[in-house]
Amino acid sequence: MLETADAGPRTALDRTTERRHIGTFQVPDDVTSMEFSLPGARLETTNVSESDGTNGVVRVTRISNGPGITDYVTHEKDFAYSAYGIHVGQDDRLTFFGEGQRIAVHLIDCREDSPQLGDEITIEMAVSPYRVLIIPKGIAHTLDGLGGVVTRDEPVWYADRNPDWEPDNDLVSFLRSSQQAPVVRTNRHELPVAAHLLLSRMSQQTNAQVQGAYAARYRVSIGGNTTYATLRPTWRAAETGSDIHAWASRNNFVLTGPESFTVVPSTDSCTSDVLEVDLDAGSTEDGPGAGEAGAGGRFVRHEYSRRRLTWLAGSTDAQIEVVTAEGERSVIRLGDPTIGVRVPPGTWYRLTGTGRVWLRSEMELLDLEPWALDHPLGRDVTTTDPSGAGASRPEQDSDRYLPGPALHALARMEAKAISLTR
Repeated sequence: MLETADAGPRTALDRTTERRHIGTFQVPDDVTSMEFSLPGARLETTNVSESDGTNGVVRVTRISNGPGITDYVTHEKDFAYSAYGIHVGQDDRLTFFGEGQRIAVHLIDCREDSPQLGDEITIEMAVSPYRVLIIPKGIAHTLDGLGGVVTRDEPVWYADRNPDWEPDNDLVSFLRSSQQAPVVRTNRHELPVAAHLLLSRMSQQTNAQVQGAYAARYRVSIGGNTTYATLRPTWRAAETGSDIHAWASRNNFVLTGPESFTVVPSTDSCTSDVLEVDLDAGSTEDGPGAGEAGAGGRFVRHEYSRRRLTWLAGSTDAQIEVVTAEGERSVIRLGDPTIGVRVPPGTWYRLTGTGRVWLRSEMELLDLEPWALDHPLGRDVTTTDPSGAGASRPEQDSDRYLPGPALHALARMEAKAISLTR
């Protein structure tokens, strides 16, 4: 499908720059912060905790300092970009998760006011949860080696009156084979956190309804005038059966490849952690749960929070076993990033299978009364062996959850505190 849009003064859209590759940067595996030769492009250290008290969880990657919105992009095995993309109203803040793959990031400075306009660099590094790559607005980027990798983006959004900006899709694309790169004007005014939350909620609503393919905008000449054309592939996600489980439901997503997805938030806090789980860790040889695969065979529950877990990458052998309020046990297969599994507070569950997986963990926190500084945020995990996992606590109509913006603010405060004490 092709759409065109009036992008303002044509002279502003006709500018291009010659590409000049000025260097390749090799990032050592133990380096988590680094500056590059394009102004603003850099690596920063993320907020990572070793486990969270849940069996099998190797590490937890929390949000970094910033607006705190978390979007995810999954990449199919043979994924490859054919184009560069330039955000004119967004800084990308990217953390990569996977089985130690090595990736190459290609950047071109396309900012109209940059003294390094047209300069191009390559960054080569291993996938690591310990660092976030910051790509400022106006820098074209494409990546190689993303097959099987998950990217978390914590974007910073900007607004302006700008002929290159389209609020629904601020990305300007061009083919990798092009010797010229577009010159763009970038937005100047950073949006407040409340506006970030509003835009993320709008993205939730849009992607919940459309669930189609992500569109790309290219500059084209029509009748002697330069304008933007929007191209949208015809990919469609496979239909999901309605009998998966009462606690499993479709996530909000858009396709970025035939089997690749951008997964946007499900909860109104618009923020989440990434759990790296070793399903083989501590599997029992004898005693209760002998022979059970993964997470030591133990069950977990969160007393004061509801969780929504989404498989992002890794072993497709992963499952989640839950215990209902009636004491019945059922198993839900993971392995599909378009499906999220809701785990109510007080529910016994465990992750089973083999291998290593990466999960998005979204949380809704019970609003306990009276509110106090010793609220059990992050300290509500209990575990038991299989024989101790009796009937789960039933959900109650009286359960009330902290408003999303309040939980979002708490998560940002936690991120700031972790960054100051690490």
